[in-house]
Amino acid sequence: MSNALNRLSAVLSSKQRSIVKVVTVNTDGTTKVEHSDGSQSTVLGDSVTSGSAYIEDGRIVGAAPDLPYSELEV
Repeated sequence: MSNALNRLSAVLSSKQRSIVKVVTVNTDGTTKVEHSDGSQSTVLGDSVTSGSAYIEDGRIVGAAPDLPYSELEV
C-alpha cells in the first residue's frame, strides 16, 4: 500500500467528533443536545450539565469551550 493511501485511510477511519449545546440532562443518564444546524438528539452521558460538549459515536466525551464560530459551505 502506498504511503498516501495509508495516510488517507488513517484520516477516514478516525471517529468523528462534534460540538453540541446541552439542552437538558435527563435522569436516565442521557442528555438532549442541539446541533449547529438546529436539530436535536439524545446522546448517552450526563457529565456535562450546561454549555457545550464534545460528542463521539452518540456519547458525550467531555466539555467543549463556548467559542464563536462560522460555517462556510464549500
